[in-house]
Amino acid sequence: MTEDPGPSGSAGPYASVDRARQRLAVLSRRASNERRRAARAAELASVYEARREVASASFRPLLSRMIKLHQLLEVRHLEAARLQECYASRLEGWAGRTDATTAVPTFIDAVASAIGTKSAGVSLVGEDGAESLVATSDHIARLAHDVEFVTGEGPAHDVAATMGTVRVDDSELTIRWPRFGAVVADLGVGSLIGVPLRQEPGGCLGALTVYDRAPVVAADTAATSIRVADAFIHTVLNLPGVVEDEQVPTVSLFDEIDFLATVHQAAGVVAAHLDCAAGDALALLRARAFADGMPVEMLARQVICGDLLL
Repeated sequence: MTEDPGPSGSAGPYASVDRARQRLAVLSRRASNERRRAARAAELASVYEARREVASASFRPLLSRMIKLHQLLEVRHLEAARLQECYASRLEGWAGRTDATTAVPTFIDAVASAIGTKSAGVSLVGEDGAESLVATSDHIARLAHDVEFVTGEGPAHDVAATMGTVRVDDSELTIRWPRFGAVVADLGVGSLIGVPLRQEPGGCLGALTVYDRAPVVAADTAATSIRVADAFIHTVLNLPGVVEDEQVPTVSLFDEIDFLATVHQAAGVVAAHLDCAAGDALALLRARAFADGMPVEMLARQVICGDLLL
């Protein structure tokens, strides 16, 4: 029997294991570089602290800002190293398993683990505000994203609109988002936090959303989510020319197939069939998925395969 091809076209699970082991070396180098940068930032912060002690009063505010900046950089690089090491640990564990049917861990899995949750999602938006890429760590995060995609309300939307952190606990879910909140509450979500992925001059590139079963987002979960989002946007999603990082090979976040491509392909089918605009076709898909209680991607696949006509 012929084995199914892997994500990049190589046959079988053994090719995936080989790729995972190759990536481990890349992750190790990247984590080492991040820790080296963190040490350098800490060293510079100490230098500026020593200078501030003997500086004139007029010069001290500038030195204080430099100290704060390098302390921030130290935390950012340490958090980035932790993300790489967490991902490497999960990949190494997977590569050592004898069960070849287990899915290859993705970077978003490591992001969720680093925060201390099972359910986290990252969504990126284009310049026109339309969602361009999505990654989720488990079925709860995926379903929550589907609901937000269908209803047009939820944390990622609010983060994009305000460019600020959104933190919602317990009963506030249904008050803030009547449709989204009711559905995710039924999924077992008790609270959530959405953190903007901000990077100048790119503005807000998207949101990191963390879903929790607890009725209140714990203070350490919120603080860790903010640190992870900062490290994430300045290292993993580094914009060319903003932060120099030529020495570190890029590690892809989105190892899984992007479901939005499937949804937009289905919208094209619907638009051609009904002779309507692509935006109207997409809205129709969302409405049908919500009405049927079906994941958007599943409905989209049925449309593409011809099993469903709208």
